[in-house]
Amino acid sequence: MKKSKIVILATILIIVLLNSKTISLIKNKVNNSEVKINKIKEISLGYKSNISFLKYRQGFLVYDGKSLNYINSNAERIFSLNVRMDNYSIDTDNSNIYLLDRMNKEAYIVDKKGTLIKKIRIKEKPIIIKALKNNSFLIHYSTNVEVEGVKIYDINGNEIKDISIPKITINLVETDLNTGAFLISGNTVENDSLYNNIFYYNKKGELMYSDKIENKVFVKTIFVDDNIDLIDPTEVEIRDREFNVLNKINLDENVKYVNLINDYITIIDDSGNLIYIDQTGNKKIIKCPVKNVQGIKQIGKEKIIYSDRSIYFTKYKKIYDFSKDIVDVLSLDDKNLIVVFRGSIEFLNIN
Repeated sequence: MKKSKIVILATILIIVLLNSKTISLIKNKVNNSEVKINKIKEISLGYKSNISFLKYRQGFLVYDGKSLNYINSNAERIFSLNVRMDNYSIDTDNSNIYLLDRMNKEAYIVDKKGTLIKKIRIKEKPIIIKALKNNSFLIHYSTNVEVEGVKIYDINGNEIKDISIPKITINLVETDLNTGAFLISGNTVENDSLYNNIFYYNKKGELMYSDKIENKVFVKTIFVDDNIDLIDPTEVEIRDREFNVLNKINLDENVKYVNLINDYITIIDDSGNLIYIDQTGNKKIIKCPVKNVQGIKQIGKEKIIYSDRSIYFTKYKKIYDFSKDIVDVLSLDDKNLIVVFRGSIEFLNIN
């Protein structure tokens, strides 16, 4: 009898202890456990103002206008290609690498082994190069006759299509590597009014939809499943692939940084607020726990916010400080990232 009472009392005690608040507390303690950050290696880097860093395959690309280097997550240089450009644009589809020499009006295609496989000449004034799906790419160009446009090329450098748009200043060309579609955004002035013209093309370069919006300047486009997210400095528009407006979300401050993380439009505004917007238009605002925020990246399921001299791990609520100014942060995979400084790169492993 006494044993039965003891068992009953013990059961009641366990139920009381494991109430919702206790469970929540345990979960919080687990989530806030110490994150382990291991510095794998640090390599020296001659930093220039025009240097570019791009996520590529199992590592990243570094191009400084002189040499193109592919470095893996173990800090090993896989290839290095000497190709000099004083004024350039670079992009990749995670297989081929596309380089544009604006001064000499030339485009280069480099394969994953670091071999230059094609070099083409461009008649017009080239502005930017973008990778498309299926080993094709596009070049945004301008002319001296109030015409700007986009030319699509295949892997052999053959021109597939020329899309020219008169009396427009193109401010944005964004590509969707999942579908091969792309969007052109450009500004026109009509009767003293500013308009943002949007053109949405399929992978063949065929115009699918277009729109003209007064007093808007879209600075970023994000493709998410069946939606197209258009980012204005003070507003976000969510549209479907037929260009119907699904939602408009006003922003209190100008956009400083924007990225897509877990299908959320993730924005840092001029006041340092962190704003999450889902694809139905729901908005959540959080005050950033660090000052001088530069950007936010994703590594695995973790979101990391980086400032001028620190990285904040949102899941663990942990700040990792550095003694040098951060230029950029790249996530290489679920456990590894690099932190770029002026003069060096640190390779970090996160556990």
